[in-house]
Amino acid sequence: MAVPGSCEHSFTMIKSDTTLILWNCNMCHSGPHWYIFECKHCKLKTCRPCTAKA
Repeated sequence: MAVPGSCEHSFTMIKSDTTLILWNCNMCHSGPHWYIFECKHCKLKTCRPCTAKA
């Protein structure tokens, strides 16, 4: 997934309560993560270090 260039990201953390749903970062492809940060506007999902880069 390409990072949108025109979005002013506003991240919120989403958590998984089960081992069935895990996420990979859309920027650095690390994972699987029990929690991920998702942009409210463009739905970009990133790990904690990548939220500062976006």
